[in-house]
Amino acid sequence: MLCSYVFVQSCAPPAPAPELKTTIPFQITISEDESFLTVIFSESMNVDQIITVNETVKTVPYKTIENKINNRFSNDSLAADIYTLVKNNIPFDISFYSLDSTVYSQHTTSIIYTLNEKLIDLLIAPFMQKHSQPDSTIIYPLFSKKPSLPDLDAVSGLKLFLPSENVSVPTEALLLPNAPRTYRNGIHRGIDFYVNWGTPVRAVASGVIIRADHSYEEISSDFRQQLLKETKQLGRTPSDVFEHVLVGRSVYIDHGFDLVPGYRAVSIYAHLSHINGEIKPGTIVSAGQMIGLSGNSGTGPSTRGSRKGAHLHWELILQDEGGEYYLGQGFKSDLLVNYLNEVFD
Repeated sequence: MLCSYVFVQSCAPPAPAPELKTTIPFQITISEDESFLTVIFSESMNVDQIITVNETVKTVPYKTIENKINNRFSNDSLAADIYTLVKNNIPFDISFYSLDSTVYSQHTTSIIYTLNEKLIDLLIAPFMQKHSQPDSTIIYPLFSKKPSLPDLDAVSGLKLFLPSENVSVPTEALLLPNAPRTYRNGIHRGIDFYVNWGTPVRAVASGVIIRADHSYEEISSDFRQQLLKETKQLGRTPSDVFEHVLVGRSVYIDHGFDLVPGYRAVSIYAHLSHINGEIKPGTIVSAGQMIGLSGNSGTGPSTRGSRKGAHLHWELILQDEGGEYYLGQGFKSDLLVNYLNEVFD
Protein backbone atom coordinates (compact mmCIF):
# COMPACT_ATOMS: atom_id res chain seq x y z
CA MET A 1 0.00 0.00 0.00
CA LEU A 2 1.30 3.46 -0.91
CA CYS A 3 0.55 6.86 0.53
CA SER A 4 0.37 9.49 -2.21
CA TYR A 5 0.33 13.26 -2.07
CA VAL A 6 -0.35 15.50 -5.09
CA PHE A 7 1.21 18.93 -4.92
CA VAL A 8 -0.03 21.70 -7.21
CA GLN A 9 2.03 24.48 -5.63
CA SER A 10 4.86 24.99 -3.23
CA CYS A 11 4.29 24.43 0.47
CA ALA A 12 5.92 27.87 0.92
CA PRO A 13 3.57 30.91 1.23
CA PRO A 14 2.31 32.09 -2.22
CA ALA A 15 4.59 34.68 -3.75
CA PRO A 16 3.03 37.86 -5.13
CA ALA A 17 4.78 37.61 -8.50
CA PRO A 18 2.25 36.76 -11.28
CA GLU A 19 4.50 34.11 -12.83
CA LEU A 20 4.26 31.92 -9.67
CA LYS A 21 0.48 31.78 -9.47
CA THR A 22 0.45 28.36 -11.15
CA THR A 23 2.96 25.54 -11.13
CA ILE A 24 3.34 22.18 -12.83
CA PRO A 25 1.68 19.36 -10.77
CA PHE A 26 3.80 16.51 -9.40
CA GLN A 27 3.24 13.57 -7.08
CA ILE A 28 5.15 12.35 -4.02
CA THR A 29 4.59 8.77 -2.93
CA ILE A 30 5.81 7.25 0.35
CA SER A 31 5.69 3.47 0.75
CA GLU A 32 3.60 2.11 3.62
CA ASP A 33 6.71 0.85 5.44
CA GLU A 34 8.41 4.24 4.79
CA SER A 35 11.36 2.45 3.14
CA PHE A 36 11.29 4.61 0.02
CA LEU A 37 9.91 7.87 -1.30
CA THR A 38 9.21 8.59 -4.96
CA VAL A 39 8.76 11.96 -6.67
CA ILE A 40 7.00 11.80 -10.07
CA PHE A 41 6.92 14.73 -12.51
CA SER A 42 4.80 15.03 -15.59
CA GLU A 43 7.03 17.77 -16.98
CA SER A 44 10.32 19.44 -16.12
CA MET A 45 10.83 20.83 -12.64
CA ASN A 46 10.73 24.50 -11.74
CA VAL A 47 12.41 26.27 -8.82
CA ASP A 48 9.28 26.27 -6.67
CA GLN A 49 8.93 22.49 -7.02
CA ILE A 50 12.60 21.87 -6.23
CA ILE A 51 12.14 23.70 -2.92
CA THR A 52 9.10 21.57 -2.09
CA VAL A 53 10.89 18.31 -2.94
CA ASN A 54 13.92 19.27 -0.86
CA GLU A 55 11.63 19.84 2.14
CA THR A 56 9.65 16.65 1.49
CA VAL A 57 12.69 14.35 1.56
CA LYS A 58 13.21 15.64 5.09
CA THR A 59 9.99 13.84 6.03
CA VAL A 60 10.52 12.15 9.39
CA PRO A 61 9.76 8.38 9.29
CA TYR A 62 7.87 8.38 12.59
CA LYS A 63 6.42 4.91 12.06
CA THR A 64 9.87 3.39 11.52
CA ILE A 65 11.29 5.13 14.59
CA GLU A 66 8.35 3.98 16.72
CA ASN A 67 8.66 0.39 15.49
CA LYS A 68 12.39 0.31 16.29
CA ILE A 69 11.70 1.50 19.84
CA ASN A 70 8.79 -0.91 20.35
CA ASN A 71 10.88 -3.84 19.06
CA ARG A 72 13.66 -2.98 21.50
CA PHE A 73 11.43 -2.60 24.55
CA SER A 74 8.84 -5.27 23.74
CA ASN A 75 5.55 -4.37 25.42
CA ASP A 76 7.01 -1.90 27.87
CA SER A 77 4.58 0.98 28.35
CA LEU A 78 7.65 3.18 28.69
CA ALA A 79 8.26 2.75 24.95
CA ALA A 80 5.58 5.36 24.22
CA ASP A 81 7.32 7.87 26.46
CA ILE A 82 10.74 7.09 24.97
CA TYR A 83 9.27 7.58 21.50
CA THR A 84 7.95 10.99 22.61
CA LEU A 85 11.42 11.95 23.87
CA VAL A 86 13.00 10.93 20.56
CA LYS A 87 10.28 12.69 18.56
CA ASN A 88 10.78 15.92 20.49
CA ASN A 89 14.54 15.83 19.87
CA ILE A 90 14.59 15.10 16.13
CA PRO A 91 16.58 17.73 14.19
CA PHE A 92 14.45 18.97 11.31
CA ASP A 93 17.35 20.19 9.17
CA ILE A 94 18.43 16.70 8.02
CA SER A 95 17.05 14.33 5.43
CA PHE A 96 16.19 10.74 6.37
CA TYR A 97 15.94 9.84 2.67
CA SER A 98 18.87 9.53 0.27
CA LEU A 99 18.77 9.79 -3.52
CA ASP A 100 18.70 6.32 -5.02
CA SER A 101 17.88 6.55 -8.74
CA THR A 102 16.05 8.43 -11.47
CA VAL A 103 13.74 6.74 -13.96
CA TYR A 104 12.69 8.44 -17.20
CA SER A 105 9.69 7.52 -19.31
CA GLN A 106 7.95 9.14 -22.27
CA HIS A 107 5.78 11.47 -20.17
CA THR A 108 7.15 11.34 -16.62
CA THR A 109 10.33 11.47 -14.59
CA SER A 110 10.53 9.52 -11.29
CA ILE A 111 13.13 10.30 -8.64
CA ILE A 112 13.46 7.53 -6.05
CA TYR A 113 14.81 8.08 -2.52
CA THR A 114 15.52 5.29 -0.01
CA LEU A 115 15.25 5.47 3.77
CA ASN A 116 18.59 5.88 5.55
CA GLU A 117 18.05 3.49 8.49
CA LYS A 118 21.62 3.89 9.74
CA LEU A 119 20.89 7.55 10.32
CA ILE A 120 17.78 6.62 12.33
CA ASP A 121 19.76 4.12 14.41
CA LEU A 122 22.35 6.79 15.19
CA LEU A 123 19.63 9.22 16.21
CA ILE A 124 17.84 6.91 18.64
CA ALA A 125 20.91 5.03 19.95
CA PRO A 126 21.54 7.42 22.91
CA PHE A 127 17.93 7.04 24.05
CA MET A 128 18.03 3.25 23.66
CA GLN A 129 21.24 2.96 25.64
CA LYS A 130 20.06 5.32 28.37
CA HIS A 131 16.91 3.29 28.99
CA SER A 132 18.34 -0.21 28.65
CA GLN A 133 21.14 0.20 31.19
CA PRO A 134 20.59 1.56 34.70
CA ASP A 135 22.68 4.51 35.78
CA SER A 136 25.73 3.76 37.91
CA THR A 137 25.23 6.87 40.03
CA ILE A 138 24.75 6.64 43.78
CA ILE A 139 21.12 6.16 44.80
CA TYR A 140 20.12 7.88 48.01
CA PRO A 141 17.19 7.08 50.32
CA LEU A 142 13.87 8.69 49.44
CA PHE A 143 14.27 10.70 52.64
CA SER A 144 16.73 10.13 55.42
CA LYS A 145 18.22 11.20 58.71
CA LYS A 146 20.94 8.54 58.65
CA PRO A 147 21.52 7.30 55.08
CA SER A 148 21.96 3.52 55.26
CA LEU A 149 20.42 1.42 52.51
CA PRO A 150 19.15 -2.05 53.49
CA ASP A 151 21.80 -4.57 52.42
CA LEU A 152 21.27 -8.11 51.15
CA ASP A 153 21.49 -9.58 54.64
CA ALA A 154 18.66 -7.37 55.86
CA VAL A 155 16.24 -8.75 53.24
CA SER A 156 17.74 -12.22 52.74
CA GLY A 157 14.85 -14.09 54.37
CA LEU A 158 12.05 -12.36 52.46
CA LYS A 159 9.53 -14.70 50.79
CA LEU A 160 6.59 -13.42 48.76
CA PHE A 161 3.80 -14.61 46.46
CA LEU A 162 4.14 -13.47 42.88
CA PRO A 163 1.63 -10.62 42.36
CA SER A 164 0.09 -12.55 39.45
CA GLU A 165 0.08 -16.23 38.65
CA ASN A 166 2.16 -17.68 35.82
CA VAL A 167 4.49 -14.68 35.56
CA SER A 168 8.21 -14.55 36.22
CA VAL A 169 10.63 -11.92 37.40
CA PRO A 170 11.85 -9.97 34.33
CA THR A 171 15.55 -10.14 33.53
CA GLU A 172 15.75 -6.87 31.57
CA ALA A 173 17.35 -4.17 33.73
CA LEU A 174 14.91 -1.58 32.39
CA LEU A 175 12.03 -3.35 34.14
CA LEU A 176 13.75 -3.70 37.51
CA PRO A 177 14.41 -1.33 40.42
CA ASN A 178 17.12 1.32 39.89
CA ALA A 179 16.51 1.73 36.14
CA PRO A 180 16.46 5.36 34.94
CA ARG A 181 13.15 6.96 34.07
CA THR A 182 14.36 9.92 32.05
CA TYR A 183 10.90 10.87 30.82
CA ARG A 184 10.01 11.89 34.40
CA ASN A 185 13.57 12.59 35.64
CA GLY A 186 13.45 9.83 38.22
CA ILE A 187 14.42 6.27 39.10
CA HIS A 188 12.27 3.15 38.75
CA ARG A 189 11.49 1.89 42.24
CA GLY A 190 9.74 -1.36 41.42
CA ILE A 191 9.29 -4.29 39.04
CA ASP A 192 7.25 -4.18 35.83
CA PHE A 193 5.51 -7.54 35.42
CA TYR A 194 4.18 -7.99 31.91
CA VAL A 195 0.67 -9.37 32.09
CA ASN A 196 -2.30 -8.87 29.79
CA TRP A 197 -4.95 -6.27 30.49
CA GLY A 198 -7.40 -7.61 33.09
CA THR A 199 -5.05 -10.20 34.63
CA PRO A 200 -5.89 -10.93 38.30
CA VAL A 201 -3.53 -9.23 40.76
CA ARG A 202 -3.00 -10.63 44.25
CA ALA A 203 -1.40 -9.58 47.53
CA VAL A 204 2.20 -10.77 47.83
CA ALA A 205 1.80 -11.17 51.61
CA SER A 206 -0.83 -10.65 54.31
CA GLY A 207 -1.46 -7.12 55.52
CA VAL A 208 -3.89 -4.21 55.81
CA ILE A 209 -5.13 -2.09 52.91
CA ILE A 210 -4.12 1.55 53.36
CA ARG A 211 -5.02 2.85 49.89
CA ALA A 212 -7.48 1.69 47.23
CA ASP A 213 -8.27 4.11 44.37
CA HIS A 214 -11.83 3.05 43.54
CA SER A 215 -12.74 6.57 42.38
CA TYR A 216 -9.64 7.09 40.25
CA GLU A 217 -10.19 9.21 37.12
CA GLU A 218 -7.61 9.37 34.33
CA ILE A 219 -6.10 12.78 33.65
CA SER A 220 -5.79 14.29 30.18
CA SER A 221 -2.73 13.68 28.03
CA ASP A 222 -1.96 17.42 27.92
CA PHE A 223 -2.04 17.73 31.70
CA ARG A 224 0.25 14.70 32.07
CA GLN A 225 2.75 16.26 29.66
CA GLN A 226 2.59 19.53 31.60
CA LEU A 227 3.47 17.70 34.83
CA LEU A 228 6.33 15.86 33.12
CA LYS A 229 7.74 19.21 31.97
CA GLU A 230 7.74 20.31 35.61
CA THR A 231 9.75 17.21 36.58
CA LYS A 232 12.34 18.26 33.99
CA GLN A 233 12.56 21.72 35.53
CA LEU A 234 12.91 20.19 39.01
CA GLY A 235 15.37 17.51 37.90
CA ARG A 236 13.41 14.84 39.80
CA THR A 237 9.95 13.31 40.14
CA PRO A 238 8.10 15.07 42.98
CA SER A 239 6.11 12.81 45.30
CA ASP A 240 2.72 14.37 44.45
CA VAL A 241 3.16 13.68 40.72
CA PHE A 242 4.41 10.15 41.29
CA GLU A 243 1.99 9.10 44.04
CA HIS A 244 -1.19 10.70 42.69
CA VAL A 245 -0.75 10.70 38.91
CA LEU A 246 1.86 8.38 37.45
CA VAL A 247 0.99 5.22 39.43
CA GLY A 248 -2.61 5.43 38.21
CA ARG A 249 -5.30 3.39 39.97
CA SER A 250 -3.39 1.73 42.81
CA VAL A 251 -3.60 -0.38 45.94
CA TYR A 252 -1.19 -0.01 48.88
CA ILE A 253 -0.85 -2.74 51.54
CA ASP A 254 0.75 -2.25 54.94
CA HIS A 255 2.59 -5.44 55.97
CA GLY A 256 3.77 -4.09 59.31
CA PHE A 257 7.20 -4.87 60.76
CA ASP A 258 7.18 -8.66 60.48
CA LEU A 259 7.82 -9.08 56.76
CA VAL A 260 11.32 -7.61 56.89
CA PRO A 261 12.64 -7.44 60.49
CA GLY A 262 13.49 -3.89 61.50
CA TYR A 263 11.50 -2.27 58.70
CA ARG A 264 7.88 -1.35 58.08
CA ALA A 265 6.99 -2.82 54.67
CA VAL A 266 4.40 -1.42 52.25
CA SER A 267 3.67 -3.03 48.88
CA ILE A 268 2.31 -1.03 45.93
CA TYR A 269 0.26 -2.37 42.99
CA ALA A 270 0.02 0.29 40.27
CA HIS A 271 -1.66 0.93 36.89
CA LEU A 272 -4.68 -1.24 37.80
CA SER A 273 -7.81 -1.27 35.64
CA HIS A 274 -10.09 -2.48 38.45
CA ILE A 275 -10.04 -2.92 42.24
CA ASN A 276 -12.26 -5.48 43.94
CA GLY A 277 -15.14 -3.92 45.85
CA GLU A 278 -14.18 -5.37 49.24
CA ILE A 279 -10.65 -3.92 49.01
CA LYS A 280 -10.88 -0.77 51.14
CA PRO A 281 -8.62 1.02 53.65
CA GLY A 282 -8.62 -0.97 56.87
CA THR A 283 -9.47 -4.27 55.19
CA ILE A 284 -7.24 -7.20 56.19
CA VAL A 285 -6.03 -9.30 53.23
CA SER A 286 -4.21 -12.60 53.20
CA ALA A 287 -1.24 -13.64 51.09
CA GLY A 288 -2.37 -14.59 47.59
CA GLN A 289 -5.77 -12.89 47.90
CA MET A 290 -7.00 -11.26 44.69
CA ILE A 291 -7.23 -7.48 45.01
CA GLY A 292 -7.90 -6.30 41.44
CA LEU A 293 -7.03 -6.48 37.74
CA SER A 294 -4.03 -5.22 35.79
CA GLY A 295 -4.24 -2.31 33.37
CA ASN A 296 -2.31 0.76 32.26
CA SER A 297 -3.89 3.61 34.23
CA GLY A 298 -1.55 6.52 34.82
CA THR A 299 0.53 5.83 31.71
CA GLY A 300 0.76 7.91 28.54
CA PRO A 301 -1.26 5.47 26.39
CA SER A 302 -4.07 5.44 28.99
CA THR A 303 -4.38 9.23 28.87
CA ARG A 304 -4.83 8.89 25.10
CA GLY A 305 -7.62 6.31 25.47
CA SER A 306 -5.47 3.28 24.57
CA ARG A 307 -4.90 0.00 26.43
CA LYS A 308 -1.42 -0.29 24.99
CA GLY A 309 1.39 -1.20 27.37
CA ALA A 310 -0.74 -2.86 30.05
CA HIS A 311 1.40 -4.24 32.86
CA LEU A 312 1.63 -4.44 36.63
CA HIS A 313 4.06 -2.13 38.37
CA TRP A 314 4.84 -3.58 41.79
CA GLU A 315 7.17 -2.27 44.45
CA LEU A 316 7.97 -2.82 48.11
CA ILE A 317 8.79 0.20 50.26
CA LEU A 318 10.87 -0.33 53.43
CA GLN A 319 10.84 2.26 56.22
CA ASP A 320 12.87 2.63 59.40
CA GLU A 321 13.77 5.52 61.70
CA GLY A 322 16.52 6.58 59.33
CA GLY A 323 14.57 6.82 56.12
CA GLU A 324 12.49 5.22 53.40
CA TYR A 325 13.83 2.89 50.72
CA TYR A 326 12.62 0.53 48.00
CA LEU A 327 13.41 -3.17 47.77
CA GLY A 328 16.55 -3.69 45.68
CA GLN A 329 17.69 -0.08 45.99
CA GLY A 330 21.35 0.15 45.00
CA PHE A 331 21.62 -3.56 43.99
CA LYS A 332 23.34 -4.43 40.70
CA SER A 333 20.85 -5.81 38.14
CA ASP A 334 22.49 -9.26 37.81
CA LEU A 335 22.50 -9.74 41.60
CA LEU A 336 18.99 -8.32 41.80
CA VAL A 337 17.52 -10.84 39.34
CA ASN A 338 18.94 -13.80 41.28
CA TYR A 339 17.77 -12.33 44.56
CA LEU A 340 14.22 -11.59 43.32
CA ASN A 341 13.88 -15.12 41.89
CA GLU A 342 14.57 -16.43 45.39
CA VAL A 343 12.13 -13.98 46.97
CA PHE A 344 9.31 -15.03 44.65
CA ASP A 345 10.18 -18.74 44.57
